[in-house]
Amino acid sequence: MPNDELWKLDATTQAALVRSHEVTALELVDAAIARIETLNPRTNAVIAPLFDEARRQARDGDYGDGPFAGVPMLLKDACIQVEGTPYYVGTRLLRAAGYRSTHTTELAHRFRRAGFIFLGKTNVPELSSGITTEPAAFGPTRNPWDVTRSVGGSSGGSAAAVASGMASIAHGSDATGSLRYPAACCGVATLKPSRGRVPTQTPGGDVDLLRVWMEFVLARSIRDLAGVLDAVGGPAEGESFASARSAAPYRDAIEAPPGRLRVGLMLHDAMTGMSIDPECVAAVERTGQALASLGHEVEVSHPPALDGLLVRTFPHVQTVVAASQSQLGWLSKMVGRDVTAADLDDPTAVAAPAPPVSAGQLTAAINAIVRETRSVHEWWRAGYDILVTPTLRQPPWPLGLKGGAADAGVFPSVFSFTGQPALSLPLHWTPDGLPVGVQIVAAYGRDDLLLRVAAQLEAALPWADRWPTMTTDG
Repeated sequence: MPNDELWKLDATTQAALVRSHEVTALELVDAAIARIETLNPRTNAVIAPLFDEARRQARDGDYGDGPFAGVPMLLKDACIQVEGTPYYVGTRLLRAAGYRSTHTTELAHRFRRAGFIFLGKTNVPELSSGITTEPAAFGPTRNPWDVTRSVGGSSGGSAAAVASGMASIAHGSDATGSLRYPAACCGVATLKPSRGRVPTQTPGGDVDLLRVWMEFVLARSIRDLAGVLDAVGGPAEGESFASARSAAPYRDAIEAPPGRLRVGLMLHDAMTGMSIDPECVAAVERTGQALASLGHEVEVSHPPALDGLLVRTFPHVQTVVAASQSQLGWLSKMVGRDVTAADLDDPTAVAAPAPPVSAGQLTAAINAIVRETRSVHEWWRAGYDILVTPTLRQPPWPLGLKGGAADAGVFPSVFSFTGQPALSLPLHWTPDGLPVGVQIVAAYGRDDLLLRVAAQLEAALPWADRWPTMTTDG
C-alpha cells in the first residue's frame, strides 16, 4: 500500500504490516506526521508535537514487541503524563511556564509496552473541564465534518485527530462523558471501560472521590478497542506480552456472537427531562432495528432509577466537588506560586469558593450518590443485557456555544457514577452529513459483552469507509 494511504488503516492492520515487514514503523510515523502537518492547521487538534522523538524511536526500533509495535498514537494533554514532555491541560499558565511532566504515569508505560509510539499531545479545554474544546490558550479544535462546529470535550483534540486520519488511535479520558461526547461529535468509536479496568489519573493527580475518572482510547474499529483493552487493562506487572497475546480475552471475545440479548432503548432524557433532537432519537431507533435484525429482543425500556436521577443527585455532587476542589492547588505546585481563579481564562472552570464541607456532610453526600446509582444496576439484574441511548442530545453544535449540558445533554454522565462500561459508536448521520453517536451500556464488568455487540453493529451499520471531506480533498 502506498504510504499516502496508510492513514486509512486501523491500528491492528498497521501493527500487522510492521510485524510482516511490509511497512516500517518509520514509514507509519512519517505518514502520520505528514497528515498532521497537512490537516492540523484546519482542525487545531495537536498542540504539542513530539515528532523528533517519535522518528528516533521508529528509526531505532525502540518500541518493543508488543501487540501494537511501531504504531503511532496521540495523547490527550490531560491525565496521562510522559516525563520530559509538555503538559499544559489547556492553560495559559502551564504553557507560559513551559511546564514539562516530571514523571510518566502507569497508563503511558502500558501504552509503550504495547508498542505505541507517541506523536504528540492533543488539545483540551482549560483544566480539561468542559464539553467543548475551545481553550483560549490554544484556540478551538474544529470538527473535521464541519469546521464551524464543536468536537465536544474534553478529549476533543484526540477525537478530531482520529476522525481526520492523523492517527489511527488516540488516548482520551472521561469523568462524565469526556471520551463519549467527542466520539459522538467526530464520528469515531470509544469505550469507557468498567471502573478499575484501566489505570487512571485525574488531570492533577488528585484524589477522585467519586471514582468517575477513566482513561482509554478513541479509534475507528472495534478490534482496536478490544486489542488495546487487552494490552493496557492487564497483564499484571512482570508478565510478558507473549502470554497476554495468547490470552487476548477481549480481542477473542469479539469473534464470537453474544447470543440472543434483551435490549432496552431509551428515547428520551429520563435523568433531567431535557429535549432531544429528532436525529438523536432516530439514531437509537435505527440501532434498535439493527439489533432486532440480528436476533436480539428489543423494546423501549430503561432503568426506572434513572427517572430524575441527576436532578436528585445534583446537590450531593456539588457537595463533593466543593470538598475536593483542588485544581488551583495542583496548578500552584506546577508553576511554583499561588494560583487563583483570576489566573484562568475562564474562572468558571473552577467552582466558586464554598463554605467548608465537614467530614459528615461529605460522607452523607457520597453515600447518597452511591445509594442512588446502585439502584440503576437493578434493571440489568432484572434480565436486561444492554441499554441503548443517544450519546448527545443534539448533533455537533456551533463553536462558541458553551452551555455545557444544555449543549451536549447528560446521557453519558450517569454511567460514570455507576462505573459501568459504556461505548459511543458512530451509527447514524444527519441529512447534512454530521455524525450522530449512540451510547450502549452493559452491566458492570461486562466489557466483553459490550464489545461483542459493538462488533455486530460495526458489521451491520459500518462506518469505516466514512471520512470527512477534508481528509480526501487534499
